[in-house]
Amino acid sequence: MMNAAGIAVLGVYDRYKRLIIAFLLILFLFVLGQVTVSNFLSLAQILLTVKLASFIALFGLCQMIVIAAGGSGLDLSVGYTATITAVLTASIMDGQNEHLWIAVLVALGIGIVVGLINGVLTAYVKLPPLVVTLAMSNILQGAINVYTAGKNITGRPSPVLQIIAAKSSGIFPNILFILLIVTPIVMVIMYNTKWGLKLYGSGANETAAYLSGVNVKRVRCVAFLISGILASLIGLLLVGNMGIAFKDMGSNYVMPSIAAAVVGGVSLSGGDGNYLGVILGAVFLQTLTNLLVALGWGDAGKWLGFGIVLFVLLIVYVSNRRGR
Repeated sequence: MMNAAGIAVLGVYDRYKRLIIAFLLILFLFVLGQVTVSNFLSLAQILLTVKLASFIALFGLCQMIVIAAGGSGLDLSVGYTATITAVLTASIMDGQNEHLWIAVLVALGIGIVVGLINGVLTAYVKLPPLVVTLAMSNILQGAINVYTAGKNITGRPSPVLQIIAAKSSGIFPNILFILLIVTPIVMVIMYNTKWGLKLYGSGANETAAYLSGVNVKRVRCVAFLISGILASLIGLLLVGNMGIAFKDMGSNYVMPSIAAAVVGGVSLSGGDGNYLGVILGAVFLQTLTNLLVALGWGDAGKWLGFGIVLFVLLIVYVSNRRGR
């Protein structure tokens, strides 16, 4: 018969199983990397991994919110929402701190417009989120191409934004502190506020949530609104990190953001999701990317790795649903 300590350990494992699995996957990749690539576990390499993973984790937050709301929610427009923000605000800031507040207002405006359109069309018009956000992504891409047609993208981020997004305090990247601030705020909102409970309730059981007085349509619309605003603000961080804006700069984060949410244990059926898991999923994907690049696989290997990870996890997800 299992003693009390064993029962307690099993209880902790069952509660945090997804986080533990994600952490073990990261540990496995680090060990594998150290065995196959020299200095893979150096402090500088680990901090670079965490810095790059922070951007994936921030985009992953967008996906977690819309997925948790249910309704087969995914936001494929986050990449080009961030890109159009970066392209427009780089010229506004033009390397001047005094113009940063204007850039922030523009970013908020873009995020609100994109998020509201996505939210209204998916929640109230009942169009499939994949179709709506893919169409929005194409519209934004077209708008960027029209805006930049025949001319170079000009402008630079403000020095303050570069310090926040690209520089380090001591050995720690400053973007990591942004993530450390965002994470507890997200956890409190998602688990200790009425809106968070409504969000998870809408995703877990739409009918039960509606009968309990939850306006499910409004909750899902707000989820896409928040995703749009966050993606647009992340666009500011991207241009701050890279120092310039360019076409497609945010599009490469769409698939990793979805993969990070899935690796982190966010249920695709909605009603579940832990942001700590999303962060671990982002670190796992960035570590996988570093390993594949170090082995000489390049971008092709990176996307192959992401595809395999998503494919395997989706098979596990479908198998688990059928087994219920």
